[in-house]
Amino acid sequence: MATLQDVIRNSLRIDYGDIGTSYLVQDQQLCKEIQQVLAKSKFYNYDVDGLYGKITREALRDFNEAYALSGGDILGPTTAEFLLRLDTIQPEDGKLTATASKKEIQSAILRECKRQGLTLDSQISYVLATVQHETNNTFKPVREAYWLSEEWRRKNLRYYPYYGRGYVQLTWDYNYKKYSDILGVNLLGNPDKAMDPNIALFILVDGMSKGRFTSKKLGTYVNGNKTNFIGARDVVNPGDKPALIAGYAKDWQRQISTLESISLGDTTEIDLQESSDFSLDLDPVSELTLKQIMSS
Repeated sequence: MATLQDVIRNSLRIDYGDIGTSYLVQDQQLCKEIQQVLAKSKFYNYDVDGLYGKITREALRDFNEAYALSGGDILGPTTAEFLLRLDTIQPEDGKLTATASKKEIQSAILRECKRQGLTLDSQISYVLATVQHETNNTFKPVREAYWLSEEWRRKNLRYYPYYGRGYVQLTWDYNYKKYSDILGVNLLGNPDKAMDPNIALFILVDGMSKGRFTSKKLGTYVNGNKTNFIGARDVVNPGDKPALIAGYAKDWQRQISTLESISLGDTTEIDLQESSDFSLDLDPVSELTLKQIMSS
């Protein structure tokens, strides 16, 4: 039986396009590992049973499209590494402070997008546009109705104290519980922790990339094949000023290179290109390696 680490270590190329002949049909352990990661990333919403079929194949295809991974229906080292990396990402302490400048925050958003797999300029631009709108162009974590008092929020917001906080307005007790579980931080007991800039930064990108806010993922609307900035508003707050935010995103696309120069050298990126110079079948070396793994 193989694992995702085996795929990386042995440079395996596994064709998953033809369900009848795919190695994933034979190796339920590997298929189950893939399903588990895809489930955590909200691409697979069915039983994690290790059985390879159309649902798992489409989940892999959706994952590849959302994160602009190329190479067709091939599970290779890049895809395997990407799956494993997304499964273990947590906030980075100390990346941002409360006194960070607007430009530093914008640059940090760019780096966090890339760290969590949103690597396209169009995707990063839409995240920046969302923060620009949600924070009223301050690029600081904000409270819902921040211009009013806490007493006003207590009296008027039915979901108090779980009102909107952060770079994107995390709201309702179930969302605070969700991120308490993900982060291992008691946001439910202390919702103000969602105002921590590093926690808010993680929630922003994680929620948009994995569809944790509305079940809609940014990669569904903005990926290597299409750029639907209007529809992408469904990821955070459907129907709320989609054209305005789309305009911000287009403006950001023209400025990304400036933030890139600020961020240069600050992040390690995965090469998001599976080699296309291969047969759709496993090469002899890979076939031999798989047989050795299965017999061990």
